[in-house]
Amino acid sequence: MRNYFVGSVAEQQLKPLSEPNNGSVGVRRISLVDHATAPSCVHTGLQLDEIAPGGHLAPSMHAYEKAFYVLEGEFIYDLEGKSHRLEKDHYGLIRKATPYAIRNTGSGAVRLLTVSAPQPKPANADFVDTYFPVARLGQPEAVAPNLNDPRIRYVGKFHESRISNAVAISGTGVRSSSIFGISITEFIDRLFGAQFLAMFMVQFSPGGCGTSHDHPHEETYFFLSGKAEGVFDGERHVIEAGQYVWTGVGCFHSFRTLGDQPVRWIETQAPLPADFEAFRFRREWDPLSR
Repeated sequence: MRNYFVGSVAEQQLKPLSEPNNGSVGVRRISLVDHATAPSCVHTGLQLDEIAPGGHLAPSMHAYEKAFYVLEGEFIYDLEGKSHRLEKDHYGLIRKATPYAIRNTGSGAVRLLTVSAPQPKPANADFVDTYFPVARLGQPEAVAPNLNDPRIRYVGKFHESRISNAVAISGTGVRSSSIFGISITEFIDRLFGAQFLAMFMVQFSPGGCGTSHDHPHEETYFFLSGKAEGVFDGERHVIEAGQYVWTGVGCFHSFRTLGDQPVRWIETQAPLPADFEAFRFRREWDPLSR
């Protein structure tokens, strides 16, 4: 059984939500990574949601942690008694047992990339992990959240100014020259309040490369722009915008930028990576066996 999966959004069809009694309107979804698309996947659920103008995702609450990144559109996000007006490049964390709702009051469709951990149960499971509580929606006059206000929690926004020109990787769980030409912009992690998952932006500059390595956690990569060569357990793929990848625990993988344009993707990890030694690079470990 392969310990990785490569998919394309264009090859799949958005389907209306089928959960019973949820009350959602105008919501369609693609399940990108789950127990069916990647049978060896156990920690991660990755989805693409589309909410039509006038549509809404009914008040929901999960027995798992969830995070989202806004790919397109503008909407009202109700969380913890507050209503926020979010738009493209906002992101958010929904902790376990926290009711929330999403309302598209604009004129265009909303598209969200969402990740859940642990992986949501299949529809025929004997444990229900999504609930639809009776919750009062927030106010229609919602405004963009003031992210400098310490009372605003679990919401953030990506800005181009946060992309750096880092040479080597330096982040939670790793300091190494075995990945170079990389910039990482953290979105959701322990400092943000997450307990089960991480989400961040990765950009490799032209000539950038992440040499072969593996992890004690699962990862997904949703490609936004550029083109890269990915090698997963020795099998080569060319990946570009609109495609995505899942790698399992122990899958050796590498990436190399193709062409003269940067490559950018949204990456997720589940469970949250260890604070120390979360990477094993072959170029560092293989010489020891010789």
